[in-house]
Amino acid sequence: PETKPETKPETKPETKPETKPETKPETKPETKPETKPETKPETKPETKPETKPEEKPEQPKVPEGLDVEIAQPDFDYHPEALKNESVQKQLSSEAQNIVKDINKKYNTNLKYKDLRGGVRILDKDMYLPAGSIGAQFAVEGSVNSNYKIYFLDNNPATVELAKRWVTFLSGLNLEQEIDETIAQDSINNYQKGNYKVRIGQTAAFDTMYIQIETK
Repeated sequence: PETKPETKPETKPETKPETKPETKPETKPETKPETKPETKPETKPETKPETKPEEKPEQPKVPEGLDVEIAQPDFDYHPEALKNESVQKQLSSEAQNIVKDINKKYNTNLKYKDLRGGVRILDKDMYLPAGSIGAQFAVEGSVNSNYKIYFLDNNPATVELAKRWVTFLSGLNLEQEIDETIAQDSINNYQKGNYKVRIGQTAAFDTMYIQIETK
């Protein structure tokens, strides 16, 4: 029998499914937030306050022997006053020590104010009555014959200063008499040894006087 050539089934070339190139999502370049250069607040050079050299208060001009620590900055005196025996005694180291003792005991600042016909001692931080002698303590006259002490009578410092000053000048102890007159708010007369003593109120508020007269 006739043999036909063997026929193979037609083979179509294998068709692979079309592969599309893989598409990656579009990546945008990363955008960083715009960074402005840091602006520091303008720093001005530190200006220190001008330091002036410390001004020390000018020391008062005082007579030789008077401690400037117990003289007011505006201390004033007449050179002629230094020839007065009463003034000389009240500028002695013993007198100055009484003032220093009182200041230490009562925390006061009593200082010699001036020497003009007498001695005035003032504390600028202490009550000073209107119409007074311009100081809380003053002495006028001659300590050898007739003199007066004026003092603020409502402050224990000036009251004690008056008591001690009388003792220093005349050797008299008038503590009881002074206390008695302050309490009575009156005028009293006393005889003490060779002295006539009068203690009373002045025309100024809260100010008393002690008058010492040699018999």
